[in-house]
Amino acid sequence: MKLKRLITIAIPFSIISGIVNILGIKLLGVVTTNVTGLFSLGVQWWSDNEHQFPFTLTIYILSYLLGSFFSSWWYHSYQLVPKMWKKLITPSVNLLIVLVAYLMKEPFIPSLVFAMSNHNAFASNFTCAKVKPSQLTGLVMDLGVELSKLKFTSPESRGCLWDSILTRLTIIVFFTIGAVIAVTNQTMSLMLVAAVFYIGLIISVLLRKF
Repeated sequence: MKLKRLITIAIPFSIISGIVNILGIKLLGVVTTNVTGLFSLGVQWWSDNEHQFPFTLTIYILSYLLGSFFSSWWYHSYQLVPKMWKKLITPSVNLLIVLVAYLMKEPFIPSLVFAMSNHNAFASNFTCAKVKPSQLTGLVMDLGVELSKLKFTSPESRGCLWDSILTRLTIIVFFTIGAVIAVTNQTMSLMLVAAVFYIGLIISVLLRKF
């Protein structure tokens, strides 16, 4: 996949991930975009509550697992669903989830965790794992690895390496921009931004632009 295409996908997906991540933390007290944060909260809860099992946080982790499974299952279902139509499933489900979250004001948290995993897996699957819009821990690590390779890579291979570096930098920068937007506007009305994104994605698929 060409760099321009990767950047075009990375920018909006990363902004939405940043927005929903901060809304989850600030308004709901839950990290909705990565399992590392959920595990950390679970260990802290277990410690603070006399070693009681964190059932709620376990449900969130399972919701994240289910979201990635759901998105990937449809992606690989070549014999079941035509290519264009299977691209509509993830954005349609996530559009419904964010609209319900906006209307409820206090949304069902596992549904948001599911949506963000679904969102992340969708971008990852359709870019051959080159765009993972909410996995900043892995992105920063991979960025460091790739920067270290520049000196030791042949000129012929350096172009591909630079494409990967620029893609990762784009995700990090625009995830941060989404996070800043959410920090300065801590309201569930920002879920409408996510809704507009998913509507746009659905239209792009129907027009065969994605």
